[in-house]
Amino acid sequence: MNFFEKMKQMTGVDLNDVQKQAVRLTDGPLLLLASPGSGKTTTLNMKIGYLLLVKKVKAENILAITFSKASARDMEERFELFFGQLTRDRVAFSTIHSFAYKVVREYFWKNQINYQLIEGNAPEQLHKKVMIRNLFTEQMKTAPTEDEMEEILSYISFVKNRMVPDDQLSKVACSIKSAGKIYQAYEAFKRQNPQNLLLDFDDMLTYCLDILQNDAEIRRKYQTLYDYVLTDESQDNSVVQHEIVELLAAPKNNLCVVADDDQSIFMWRGADVKKLLQFQQTYPNGKVLTMAQNYRSTKEIVDTANVFIKRNKNRYDKTMFTENRQGEKIEIHNMRRYDLQLNYVVEAIQKAGKPKEVIVLYRNNSSAIRLVDLLEKKDIPFYMKDVDVKFFKHWIVEDILNFMRLSYNDKRVDILERIYSKMNAYIKKAQIQQLLRTEEDASCFDRLLKNVHAPYQEQALRKAKKNIREMNALPPDEAIQLIRDKLGYDKTLINRAEHLGLNEENLLSIVSQLEHIAEGLPDLAAFANRLNELEEIMKTSKFNKNENVATLSTMHSSKGLEFDTVYMLDLVDGVIPSKDDVKAYKNDEPEKMEEAVRLFYVGMTRARHHLELLTYNQKDEEKTQPSAFIEDVKKIMLGENVGELKLTNRVEEKVPHRAKATVTNKAYQQKKVRDIPEDAIKDARDLQRGTLVQHKVYEQGFVKKVDGNEIEIMFDHYGIKKFMVDFCLQQGMLRPVTNK
Repeated sequence: MNFFEKMKQMTGVDLNDVQKQAVRLTDGPLLLLASPGSGKTTTLNMKIGYLLLVKKVKAENILAITFSKASARDMEERFELFFGQLTRDRVAFSTIHSFAYKVVREYFWKNQINYQLIEGNAPEQLHKKVMIRNLFTEQMKTAPTEDEMEEILSYISFVKNRMVPDDQLSKVACSIKSAGKIYQAYEAFKRQNPQNLLLDFDDMLTYCLDILQNDAEIRRKYQTLYDYVLTDESQDNSVVQHEIVELLAAPKNNLCVVADDDQSIFMWRGADVKKLLQFQQTYPNGKVLTMAQNYRSTKEIVDTANVFIKRNKNRYDKTMFTENRQGEKIEIHNMRRYDLQLNYVVEAIQKAGKPKEVIVLYRNNSSAIRLVDLLEKKDIPFYMKDVDVKFFKHWIVEDILNFMRLSYNDKRVDILERIYSKMNAYIKKAQIQQLLRTEEDASCFDRLLKNVHAPYQEQALRKAKKNIREMNALPPDEAIQLIRDKLGYDKTLINRAEHLGLNEENLLSIVSQLEHIAEGLPDLAAFANRLNELEEIMKTSKFNKNENVATLSTMHSSKGLEFDTVYMLDLVDGVIPSKDDVKAYKNDEPEKMEEAVRLFYVGMTRARHHLELLTYNQKDEEKTQPSAFIEDVKKIMLGENVGELKLTNRVEEKVPHRAKATVTNKAYQQKKVRDIPEDAIKDARDLQRGTLVQHKVYEQGFVKKVDGNEIEIMFDHYGIKKFMVDFCLQQGMLRPVTNK
């Protein structure tokens, strides 16, 4: 009985011809291109088993490298399942970082060099983030915001993983003008004592490569030890990681690279798909095999995704296929408003017979905030694949909370100091310093009014004092509206975005999210508590991992997962593809756009049976357009050709801030309403305070106030909305509700 027959009998694994060929090709360089759902992990494990049982290679002479700890655990568990009873030998499945750290430790011990890790559980004074924050402040003369910290950290990691030389640092995109200088200062600080080096996680890779290149003894040791090197998820490897693997495999070059160039989605972390595309240039005698049969998804999903990914030019030419059944059509939903998208998904999760087989995907972590809020309000448990609570620590969130704190006690100079420059009160730094130097049990604004020299500042201070104090009695959503409008916070954000090179829409979107979270809460304290509650809910969702609950995940973190049902959210231009993707594409720089295409492809191919793509026409005060990728999918489903990405006529249209009701009404006025329900309310006398109504868009609520031709309705899920009575009656927008 040969190896494959034995495996089929013992494990139930029946490899196809290409998979068998991949297992047998043990000597020399091999690039194994593995399409989604093609059984790459199983094939890789079978290849290792083949080396052990057929080629009689010792386990310690095989190096299996994975991209993440989770992947290493998965491969180890599957290996145990397949070969636990056949061999006592155990191959060590290692991440590239873990292996690199092993080499670095050996080199430092050999050369009696002390070192200190500055990530993870490092002491605070020697922590990477503290160092970079201090260096940023020193260079920029101001402390970094959370956004700036995230950007500078990403920049530093990128230039290391891409091995960017110092003279090219300024060419790496970064909105922080002195990013290159901060990076160089950071590197110099870590190396100021050559006998006591400071190392971050990326240094493990750069030091490892340098050691393997320059220490012949250590290089020969590992090249001699490992007769066979196998790497999984190699499309995610950065340039420095690729270089390490190539050095380890030399000179025998018994290297098996398992990858899918169509799933390379971590360019921002330094991954470089070009290294895969150049495989045969690097290894002229190397072989390339393609495992293109998808065992995961229905034919409808596979065929659509296969055509979609072919729009990319920089890829291996391959055709994913499946022998699975046709399956359901991919569903595309274009909602009027963002809120309706959330309601739809939450309702679908509620109705799901097996929530564990449902995943909700989004490009950005910020998309999860309002979804989590709504799920929790509906008492629907969930599991988050990658919990990111930076939103709750964002400086904008802290600003809003500080405005609210000041409304409780406007004597607090320490709070005013944090926000005085973010409201239209014309307060100078010197005036704040004067307040801090003197103690007085009086309103900060009254104290400031004693020393004003210009009438405009006196008027502004009186208005600010009045607004701050009025805020305390308002519901939190109305308080946020006051902060945005009357205190001028939105204007502040727009100005800061312009001067600091930040994304204006992202900043305003954070405030809008806070406003939505605040809807329906009784007071400011309840709002602050709700933010803490949501943060804790997201953190503790990890304990639901193995429960029968739906999964929430970014598209990036979903790679390797599969579910019966997939919902992809926020599929609008500006999100996917992003504005940066589009800008680069228009400048004949296709790399970012191609990665966005690959990310969308990864999301689609997570689905086994049911895939739904969701978009919308308006979010808060902004009109939106469906993602160009949605248009592509529609064409593919209709059998049309998908050519170059059409972006020239996709113009973003902004609606003036705080014009929600007007925009909604205008949109409906321009649309011919064909079907008015027979039971629609047609008489204004039927709209009295407390009347329960069903709105065409906002669902159920009750009339809070009727003032002439204006009506205020408090909706269960959307808070208070204002409408013109005549319009609602003429268009049949409202129906009576007899039972609550």
